[in-house]
Amino acid sequence: MTDIVQKVAELPCSPSEAWEQIVDPSWLGAEGEMPSSPGDEGWVNDGDVTRYVIAEEVVPEERYVFRWATFVEPPSRVTIELTPTSEGTHISISESPLHVRAQASLALR
Repeated sequence: MTDIVQKVAELPCSPSEAWEQIVDPSWLGAEGEMPSSPGDEGWVNDGDVTRYVIAEEVVPEERYVFRWATFVEPPSRVTIELTPTSEGTHISISESPLHVRAQASLALR
């Protein structure tokens, strides 16, 4: 993945109802477990692909940020933001690649 993917949606439900759907892994795969606190780990399985998930930021009904990756695809960061509107909830989702670099240190003598 080289670009940031962004999606927005307007849902006719409250932020708490939208939040319940976001933390339910079924919208991302057939089964899984989404982490509920920063630093927690989870997973989502969609057929033959399992994505491993680590929560970075969890603000119920407002913001959910997590990293996920497989053993085949590069890792990415997903940010989901919920904003209440007069008719429901505005949801903004963005996914961006994580640039992981191996670092080595050399001891010079």
